[in-house]
Formats: sequence, structure tokens, C-alpha cells
Amino acid sequence: MPANQPKRDYYEILGVDRSASRDQIKQAYRQLALKYHPDRNHAKDAEEKFREIAEAYAVLSDDVKRREYDTSGHVGVSERWSSEDLMRDFQFGDFFGGRFNDLSNIFGDFLGPRTRPGPHMNRGLDLRYDLDLTLEEAAKGGDREIHITRSEKCGTCQATGAKPGTTPTTCTECGGSGQKQQVKAGKGVRMVTLTTCAKCQGQGHWIESPCEACHGTGHIFTPHTLKVQIPPGIDDGMIIRLVGQGEPPVKGGPPGDLLIRPHLRPHPTLQRQGSDLFTMTSLSFVDAALGIKVPVKGLGGNSLVVTVPPGTQSGTSLRLHGRGMPRLDEKGKGDLFVIVEVRTPTDITPRQRTLLEEFARLEKSNAP
Repeated sequence: MPANQPKRDYYEILGVDRSASRDQIKQAYRQLALKYHPDRNHAKDAEEKFREIAEAYAVLSDDVKRREYDTSGHVGVSERWSSEDLMRDFQFGDFFGGRFNDLSNIFGDFLGPRTRPGPHMNRGLDLRYDLDLTLEEAAKGGDREIHITRSEKCGTCQATGAKPGTTPTTCTECGGSGQKQQVKAGKGVRMVTLTTCAKCQGQGHWIESPCEACHGTGHIFTPHTLKVQIPPGIDDGMIIRLVGQGEPPVKGGPPGDLLIRPHLRPHPTLQRQGSDLFTMTSLSFVDAALGIKVPVKGLGGNSLVVTVPPGTQSGTSLRLHGRGMPRLDEKGKGDLFVIVEVRTPTDITPRQRTLLEEFARLEKSNAP
């Protein structure tokens, strides 16, 4: 798909309603994938359509990714998962029973080089943590402790889900495949429908005596305290990735990552734009006309002085170099801009009125 062309709706790509069940989504994907698979369809756009169909199914077949897509659309999905993340856990060859060539080869340009999928390639889900920071904390950076809860392999059953001394058995309903197959033939067409096995819920095995510690899941929720390095100058919405600190995979392999997204609290007097900061100072029209040195509060409450030149107009921006936020991956800091607001008096004494009237007469007499 060209870079400037917006992505199509995933439900539209698969031709299903937004309320479609997982089985309906799987069936729609399978029919389209069979139609556009490059081994069978040699049209110029077949491979591109197959990639598009596969990406739509990779998102809509996963409850977490589908919920994020329904809530935030393509933007929400792309913020949480890369293209590799979307496709990593989907075993294309296994889905079609190995009747086609290794489908992951089709995604060489899409995902980058990768080996044939196998149990060692499974990867756990990424976790997200929202980190609340003040502007001063974002400027200073440094170490920060966070507390998360994630699932870990159950030590009692060694992640098998079975009570110690017992082992899971192959599901008798699906023969260990995790899917039930229904074949319909007629008029020279053979239709194969795959559904998730109701007995084992797609696991392929059955646990007669579940582990009491994890209740047969193979994982237990465990609290963790992690140390995070906050880079000075980090901005709202950026991502800090802690590799391997996410969820463990279901069937072995490396865990996912922990994605930390900082959120900066509003500052009472400073506003941020990139590495620059902005603040306001209010002056009388006399001070603005004559010029004055004005104290202002900078980052961290530091006392600074800005020089207001004579004749300064309301809305003028005065720059204090190097008093802003640290620049990420660069040397130095941004600037602090002081916006001048000139006040017009609303309640003046008779003496002030006389002086202002005299000032007005002098201004008129000096006018060209």
C-alpha cells in the first residue's frame, strides 16, 4: 500500500460486521486468504491484498488488539504494536495445515528477515504502563521505581497447569490440534470449516487435575518493582521500552516488553512546546513604556530576571536563552519565553487622570 494512502478498515477488508464472532472472522479470513494467496493467485496485486488481509486478521483475531482497534482505530494499534508485533504470534503455515508453502516467507519485506515460525519464536504480549511526571521530573530525568503486576510461570506445576504428579493429556475431541474440522463436498467443491475446539478451547490438551496454585492456567499474577531510567527532557506520550519485562508467552519463548508512556502534569505557570517553555508576566503600561527589570519563576521555581526594554508592546515575547527543557539526544537546553501582557488601569485617581491628560496633550503636540 502506498505510504500516502490511508489504511482500509479491517472489518471492511475481511467483509464482516463489527459484531462478528471470532469464528466468523476466522472463516472470512480463510476464504480470502485462499483466494489471494500468491501460490494460487498470480495477479499483480494478489500479494499486497494477501498482506492486507493477514494484517486485518492478526488484529481482529486477538481480543486485546481488536479492543484497542475498536477504541482508537489504526492509530491506537500502531502506537502499541509494530508490524512485526502484529504478525509475530500468528502461525500462517499451521493455520492452513501446511498445504501451502511457508506463508511467513511472503512477509519478508513487510516484517523483515525471519526464520520459519516454531515454538521458540513465540513471544509474550507487551504490557503498557502510564507514568505520571511533573515538568520538573521530566527535565531532571534519572531513576524511577515503578510497580507492576504481571503473570509469571507457575513454580508449583512448572507452567503445565496440571497438578504436580500429573500431566496434561491430548484432547480427545480434536486430537491435539485445538480445532474441529467440518468438511462439506458437493458439485466438485470441497469446503473445510475450522472451529476452535470447545473442550480444550484451542489448547490441544486437556487437564484432568488442575494445579491448585494457578487453577490450571500455568501462570500466576506476581507484583514486581522495576527501576526505570527517565531520560532528561522526555516529553508527554513518548515511549520507554523495557525489553523482556512484559507477559510470558503461552507456549514458551521470550516474554514481551513493557512499554512505559509518560504523562506530564500541567504546570501552574509554565507551558511546554518541545524543548522551549513559555510563561506570562503582567506589566503596567508605565513600566512597559519606560522599561523595567522583572523577576520571573523558571523551571523548578528558580528566580530569574528578564529585561523589558522601553516601549514594549503587549504580546511581546522576551527570550531567556538556555532556560528551557533539556534537548533529547542533543546538547544544551531550549529557551524560556516570557510573554508580556500590558495592563490598562481601570480605576485611577484625579491626580493620575490629570497627568494622563497632560501626557495625551503632549503626545498630540509632538505628532507630525
